[in-house]
Amino acid sequence: MIHFSVEGLPIPQGSKVVARGGGKTWLRDANASKLKPWRAKVAAAADIGRTFDCPVEVFAVFYLPRPKKPRWWAPAVKPDIDKLMRALNDGMVDGGLVSDDSRIVDSRTYKRYASKSNPVGVRVVVAVATESEL
Repeated sequence: MIHFSVEGLPIPQGSKVVARGGGKTWLRDANASKLKPWRAKVAAAADIGRTFDCPVEVFAVFYLPRPKKPRWWAPAVKPDIDKLMRALNDGMVDGGLVSDDSRIVDSRTYKRYASKSNPVGVRVVVAVATESEL
C-alpha cells in the first residue's frame, strides 16, 4: 500500500481542442497550461521507485478551496470528480507508480473543502486489489 499527497489546486483533465499548425493537426487538452504542471506534481509525488503492474485500487480525496459562502457542506460544484481522477490517474502513470491506468480496477474518490489540517490538494492511497465477488 502506497500513500502520497500533492499540495496545490487540483486541475481536471477534461475537454480536448483541435490545434493546427505547420500543415499538421493534433488534439491537445483545452487547459494544458494549468494541467501540465499539475500532472507533473502528481508524477513527482508518485515517483517512488515502485511500479504496480497488476490490478490496483485507488482511494483519493481532493481538497478544494472553500468559497466565502459555500452553497453546500461539500464542493458539489465544478470541477467534475471524474475529470479530477483522469488527471490523477495519468499523473500516476507519468510518475511510474502505475504501469497503465487500465490496471485500476476499483476506485473511491471524494471532494471535500480544504481545512488547516487538509490543505488544498489531493491525498492518495494505491493498493493491490484483492479478488472479490459481487
